[in-house]
Amino acid sequence: MDSARIVFGVDAPFAVVRRPGQRDIVVSWPDLDVGARATTSTVLAAPTGAWVFYRPLDADDTVLPQGSPAAVHVSADGDVTRFTELAHRHLLGVTRHGLWLSAETVHDPEDEAAWRRDHHATVLAPDGRTRVVTTDRCIAFALDDSRRARLVLYRDAPRATRSRPGGATYTHRYIAVPLTGELADAIRLADRESEAFDEHELLGVMASTAPQPPDDPPIEPAPSWELVNLSENDREAAIRSVIRGFDHLADYWHSAEGRTFPLSPGLADPRVEAIGAWPATVVSVSFTHPLYPEGRLRRSLRVFDDAGRIRPAMHAAIHLMEDLGTAAVLDTDGAQDGILEF
Repeated sequence: MDSARIVFGVDAPFAVVRRPGQRDIVVSWPDLDVGARATTSTVLAAPTGAWVFYRPLDADDTVLPQGSPAAVHVSADGDVTRFTELAHRHLLGVTRHGLWLSAETVHDPEDEAAWRRDHHATVLAPDGRTRVVTTDRCIAFALDDSRRARLVLYRDAPRATRSRPGGATYTHRYIAVPLTGELADAIRLADRESEAFDEHELLGVMASTAPQPPDDPPIEPAPSWELVNLSENDREAAIRSVIRGFDHLADYWHSAEGRTFPLSPGLADPRVEAIGAWPATVVSVSFTHPLYPEGRLRRSLRVFDDAGRIRPAMHAAIHLMEDLGTAAVLDTDGAQDGILEF
């Protein structure tokens, strides 16, 4: 990778491969299928090129359609390999063997056996193949600094430091297994060399392999995602889901005596409405509040991304409450017609 740099677009489906003395290679994947839900993207450098992993946003509303994790590998020659409809969505990292994923499973820290039973990871290879690797410990990270590849495992269940009353702080211990030669289908600690691994070394490896901002920006205009085919029912469900999260702003909290309180002290006269057509639909949430007694405060939330995929507004009301609680003084210069967007 010393002879080439791969620059990925921010929130756009393209990459630019830059090689000394040669013309840039622009590659894109605007039709990559990630389902009906908007995604986050994570770029990872690898000895084989670079990866971008797309993970659907979480939602607490089961009515919304599911997204579909996807990944793209771009080589130093500009070759693109796509992976869609992935079963696992928890990103472990990358090595020269490929991108490592696992099922998102939260183990009980008190259940020692859960941390020592077999665990399975899916490895997406740059040539398009997919394989499953089994380990006898829970996998923490897959790391590769170009000098060596390692699989970092949780050594055992986390150690608990008890505190009163009834609290506990958990500390993880790691062990690293070198990945040399051909990748095995099963990795068991009793059969492999291993070494201690601590969080300081982890931070160092992650810092050395983290993507860096480009010296100059990628191409303009950037390729954009193709508009998805989202049904009218799913569009309406997405809008209702966002609105439903703000249904009770004026009586959000309930006391044991049956009294109700607004989401934030002083919040009153809330209005929640959907504005605009798909995919530019916005849910507007406005109300009066002591922070801006001259008019109304307003928060606007995009319901869909630019490709028309659903953007779940998970915990949006709580985020609003937290912002109101920390905004002791608001800049009112941007207010228009008595409405201050924040």
